[in-house]
Parts: sequence; C-alpha cells; structure tokens
Amino acid sequence: MNSSSPSTFSSPSSVDGEVPRIAGTYWLLALVSAALLAMAAVPVLLGERTDRLQSEIVDVLEPARTLGSRLTLLHARQMSRFQAFLLTGDRSFRIPYQAALGDEQEAYGQLQALVRGMDLTVREGVARLSSVSEVWHAGHQAAFASEEQRIFLMENFDVEQRRYTDLQQATLQLEDAIRREVNAGRYRMDEVRRLQGRIQIGLILVVLIALVGLVQVARDLRNLTRDAQARRREAVVARRDMDALQEATSDGVLSVDLEGKCVTLNRAGSELLGYLSGDLRGRDLHDALHHTGADRTPRAREASVILGALRGDGIARSLDDVFWRKDGSALPVQWSLRPLMDGRVMRGGVLTFSDMSELRAQEAALRRAVQAREDVVAIVSHDLRNPLGVVSASAELLLELPLTEDEVRSQAEVISRSAQRMRQLTEDLLDVSKMEAGALSVDTSTQDPRDILDDTILVFGPQARAKGIRLTVAPLPLSVRVKADRSRVLQALANLVGNALKFTPIDGEITLFAEETADGRVALGVSDTGQGIPEEALSHLFDRFWQVRRHDRTGAGLGLAIVKGIAEAHGGDVSVESTPGAGTTFRLVLSRPDDPPAGAAPTVEDAGRP
Repeated sequence: MNSSSPSTFSSPSSVDGEVPRIAGTYWLLALVSAALLAMAAVPVLLGERTDRLQSEIVDVLEPARTLGSRLTLLHARQMSRFQAFLLTGDRSFRIPYQAALGDEQEAYGQLQALVRGMDLTVREGVARLSSVSEVWHAGHQAAFASEEQRIFLMENFDVEQRRYTDLQQATLQLEDAIRREVNAGRYRMDEVRRLQGRIQIGLILVVLIALVGLVQVARDLRNLTRDAQARRREAVVARRDMDALQEATSDGVLSVDLEGKCVTLNRAGSELLGYLSGDLRGRDLHDALHHTGADRTPRAREASVILGALRGDGIARSLDDVFWRKDGSALPVQWSLRPLMDGRVMRGGVLTFSDMSELRAQEAALRRAVQAREDVVAIVSHDLRNPLGVVSASAELLLELPLTEDEVRSQAEVISRSAQRMRQLTEDLLDVSKMEAGALSVDTSTQDPRDILDDTILVFGPQARAKGIRLTVAPLPLSVRVKADRSRVLQALANLVGNALKFTPIDGEITLFAEETADGRVALGVSDTGQGIPEEALSHLFDRFWQVRRHDRTGAGLGLAIVKGIAEAHGGDVSVESTPGAGTTFRLVLSRPDDPPAGAAPTVEDAGRP
C-alpha cells in the first residue's frame, strides 16, 4: 500500500483516476480506524490480564510470603517460651506457648489455602515444614507433660537445637520458594506490560504511516479531529484527577482550581470534614475550610498561603494548621499542596491533609507529664532539702556547742527523724521505679486481716490521738482470711491512713475495716470523715507523681501510686469513693488463700522460686 500511495494521491487527469483515489482513501480510513480500535482494545484486554496477575500477587503471593515470615516469628516466640520453661520448670509458660501454637496453626491453615494453585515446590515446602513442625511440637508437648522429659531435653538441649535449626531451614526454604513465585508473577506481569507497550508502539506507527496518506483529506477531517482531540484532552484530565485522588486514599485529598474553587473531595476527606464531595464542589476553599485560625482569629483572604501558592508554583505546606468542619468544629491538620498539571500547564492544585487530633492530644499529654515531672523534682528536692538541712544544723550543734546529755540525745533524735523522712522518700521512689519496670515482687502467705489492721492502729494510734482524731477498727467477719504479703499490705495501709490523717479535721474519725466483695474476695478499707476529693480528680488519683491541687499539699505524690502497685502485684485492685465535704473511702481488694490472684503474672523474682 505504501508503494502505491504516490500515484494514488497524485493529481488526477481523468475521472478514471478518482476510483483508485477514493478506494485508497477508504482503505486508509479503514486502517486508521482499525488501528485506533486496536489501541483502545489492547490496553483493555491486556490490562485485564495485568490486573489478574496483580491480583494474584497482592491477594495470594504476597500474603503467602507474609505468612511465611509470620511462621518464623511464631516459631521463635515458641522457642523462647519453651526455653524459659526448660530453665525454670514454670508451667505457666505453656499458656503463651499454646497461644503462639494456635496462631501458628491458624497461619498454616491460611497458607495451605493460598498455595493450592502454586508451584509443586511451594506445596512440598509447606508439607515439609508442617511435618518438621509437628515433630518439633511433639517434643515440646512431651516435655510439658513430663518432668523427666523436660530434664532430658534440658540436659540434651543440642537435640532440641537441631530440631529448631531444621525447622528454621524448612521455613527459609518455603520462603525462598514463595519468593520465587512472587518474582515469577512479577516477571509475567512485566512481560505483559512490555507486550502491551510494543503493540501500542506498533499501532502508533501504523497510524502515523496511514496519516501520511490522509494529508489530502485533512481539511475534511479537521473538525472531527478537533472534536476528538478535545474529548481526548478531557479524558486525560479526568484520568489525571482520578489518579491524583487515588494516590493518597488514607488522607483527605481535595482538588481545587487556580481560583481556589473546590472541585473534588475523596472519601477520607469527606469523613474528616463532614462534607460530601458535592457539597464543596464550586465553593471557595478559603471561605469554606480555611477562613479562621486555630485561635479563632479570622484569616485575611489576601494572606492565605494556599491561595498564594495557587497563584504561584502551586507548592505549599503546613505542619500545624486547622481546617473547619461542616459542623463548625476545628480539625487540626497537617497539609501539603502540589500543582495539578496538564502537560506543562498548571490547572489547579491537589491539597492533601492529615488529621492531627490524636497527635495534638498526645503532645498535650506529654506536656502535662513533663510539667508533672518538673513539679515532682521540685517537691522531692524540697522534701530532701528540709530534713537534710535539719540534719546539718543538728550536726553543727553537736560539733560546735558543749551540750548536756539530754540536749545531745534530743539533737540525735532530730537527726534520726530527718534521716527516716529521707529514707522513706527514697524507698517510695525505688518502689515506683520497680513498678514502672514491672519488678515489684510480693511474698504472699495466709494472713488474718484483723492482725494487719491492729498493727496499723498500733503504729498510727499515737499520731491520731495527738491530732484529736478517732482511729478505730470496725467489727470484722469471723472467718475472713487473705493471701497477702504482710509488709507490703501494711505499707499500703500506712499510705492510706497517713493521707487520711493529713486531711481529717480535729474530732474527725478514721475507720479501718475488712469486708467481703461481691466476687468473693476480701477488701481492706480505710474510711475518713475528711474534706473529700473533687470528682474531677478521682480519675488521676492513682497516677504517679500526681496530687490533688491544694494550697497545703506536701509530698511527691507517690503514696497512692504505690498503693495501686501493691494491689496489682497481689493480683487485686484498689478503688476510691469520695464525697466532697463528707469524707473518702479507699478499698484494697485481695484474694482469699484458696483463690488465685486475678490477673497476676509472675515477676522476675518469682520465676526463680521453687
């Protein structure tokens, strides 16, 4: 056809020349039409195949590879629990071991479902891994069931190590086989894409060659060509808009034109702002979302960073800003503006924004925590400086002045009391550190609550009488016993009674009691007729380094946090009821001797006990 083109499009000298010219034109039109149809059809047909391959990679191959890695992690977790069991003999390690085993079996089930259509090598790898895993687990179950088997495995740990090594090798071989499947799938997808590219290039060349022969009829097709080009530009623009929105579906994405008018809003943006995409279409971005600052000061339109960027290069960013929702509430955001290009021409911008509400709340909480720490440092410094100053002053008196024996004894008692205050504060700080590290241990035994409460009365009775406060023990149930660390429970009650003495007025009353709870446990309680605690403070009462805001507050705010830590170390809990102006009641809930502590977990010290 190319060889006949010159004669076909030469100037006709007779009517007979029109026939081949018209016929050639029809053939060229048909060729161009066929090529254009092919250009439209090939991406669809090959795109479906690419989508299938992509779906196979995303839905089958990649999840299979992830499961292979998860099996490695689960095996390591089981090995860690089993080693701990071998070393300590503590059968409580079987619980997390069984949990990891259940996760492993679930992962095996998912993996076997995914590899059914894969290469035989992958399926054989799964079968081999399952077989090796069963042998490995069988040894573990035997050790959990038999102390002799545990001792045997501990003495012959190299056997267990070889089994674990075999399991790791089987897992690695399976991961390698799955990885090869993933790479093969990607290679096939790349091949399809390359084929699509070659076909499209070939079709483009065919169209270009055919267009050379259609130059003579270009005038007749000009209007049609213009219409087609306009539709094609609209399709390209629509596709680019869609692609821009799909790039960041986890954040809000809003497209705007050069005048700042909203065009489209994705689903995440709708959820964050409360607007539907149609609600914002055509509305001014500044007036709808960006009209006011975080301090509710109106923003001038001329000073808008977003509108200014749209008038320039279309690039802007803010790490700390606020948009306004449809309901009028503020949305803390971090946003980024990028230009929306049509070739080399900027048509508008794509505004991507993220919800920063949670981060801002965390920052505020962190600032409060830092402030609390600073307050504690000041309080602790004060509480240490005062007794230290007293010790120093008393020591100077002993060294510099001739004192009588009674005066020397008096100064020694002052030094002793001050040292005791510093020692108590230091022990409180150490207990808090142990609680933060999860290492606060208790040595529990069966205790009579009456003895514990009587000891508390014995310690604090003189102090209560000196302040004119009645300190009593309420009648107790006859058969009540608790499983507790006596010294730790006395420490907790001492903190509670000490607080009650601080805030109970003269002629007030503090009552110690023991009672059964609804779930069958035992609560040791301290009830006072003091000034009570504000309701808004109750939720923070047991936080470390926190105190109710009072003008006469003293101490580092550690006492109630230690009470909570002691309760949790026993597997119990602590609660508070308070009515401002009427008094406060604390309850320390403990288990009975025949009940396991609820939610208790072994500490590092407990693991080594017989």
